[in-house]
Amino acid sequence: MHEGQEAWDVLAGAGFLHALRDAHEAATRIVFGRLSRSAGFKDRSFGYTSFDVLESQLDRVFQVGAFGPAGADDPLQGAVVRANLNGSPGWRYGQYRILLKRYDFGAVDGIRWDQASPTKQAVSKQDYADDPQLALDLGDHDAPVLPGQAPAPITLVLAHSASEEPLEMELYLGRPRFNADGGSPWWWRRVLTRESLGADPRPARVEPTMPIWSEDEVDVPLRLRTATGRTATDETSSEPAR
Repeated sequence: MHEGQEAWDVLAGAGFLHALRDAHEAATRIVFGRLSRSAGFKDRSFGYTSFDVLESQLDRVFQVGAFGPAGADDPLQGAVVRANLNGSPGWRYGQYRILLKRYDFGAVDGIRWDQASPTKQAVSKQDYADDPQLALDLGDHDAPVLPGQAPAPITLVLAHSASEEPLEMELYLGRPRFNADGGSPWWWRRVLTRESLGADPRPARVEPTMPIWSEDEVDVPLRLRTATGRTATDETSSEPAR
């Protein structure tokens, strides 16, 4: 089975990917509900804030770190742990760890891992079955190991972006490819939308995952789309960057 499909089946089947999407939507509404260009905030402000708020929302939705243990009826209880890599925030479920990468809206295939941080460069050089010469030891020997799982996690990237006007959101899970050759930044990537994820296997929660505004505020409509305009089930293998 293709690695991307196997990861999708495991993570979507557990509700992990649904939790990622919930956290990103909540973070997007928080950031664009609080910051505005008219108030003087610039792209750098939105970038740093989006990353920080998404990190906090992921901790909240998985109820790890400062947000305490998950409820007894949560199928992800105890299964999701913090698994940072060289100071870069990460979350692990089973053999999969995800790190965050913010990119310019509409440019998910324009990411240059060779110009990213040393940690992200290392992740993009992980051993991959279709390109074994890129094997690289991440030196991550102290990462949490779950019972019955391999000690070395497969590190994937949650690529996230959003636009302010109109308010739209993009979210992808993928295996990064070191692309100093100017080619595709992904061995594979999958878009995370309500349509692509399907029914949420997690039990209904009493606590809403979306932020609640005051009674006199109305949520700004949020439109979900892919960066390429294709359907929600699109997947790339090693297609060229656009």
